[in-house]
Amino acid sequence: MHQTFQKDLYKFRIKTAKEFLRSLQTSSTPISTNPNEPLKINAQVQGIGPTFKLIVKVHNISANQPCLNLFLTFIYDEKLYKISKSFIELPILVPGIEYPFSTFINTVSNQLISDNIKILLCKKNTDVPIITAIISMPISEVEI
Repeated sequence: MHQTFQKDLYKFRIKTAKEFLRSLQTSSTPISTNPNEPLKINAQVQGIGPTFKLIVKVHNISANQPCLNLFLTFIYDEKLYKISKSFIELPILVPGIEYPFSTFINTVSNQLISDNIKILLCKKNTDVPIITAIISMPISEVEI
């Protein structure tokens, strides 16, 4: 019984390490692993639908290095949602200050389904996002 437990624990540790490595490679963590762009992202969805307000807070956690040339963009199902500002250019992010950015999300479909929206924090002229956050959208109330 102890050997079975040890074997399962070993498998669990390997799977956890693989998933952690995958999340670092795809930048799908809420904190940047790039030492040149030390950023943290936090997102909130407000409202009960069919219109939601998405507030994204970006925090430069560097000691003294400002961050330049950044933008937020979104990946979502256009059959379900419409985002009022799908591209948000960020100003210079001074260290130690949390910057809130907001946009509105309208539910296009009348079906009672929801989906995920990916928020990508990117630097201009780069291929890989610095941070990716995944938001699970709530089911929208039916418009009366």
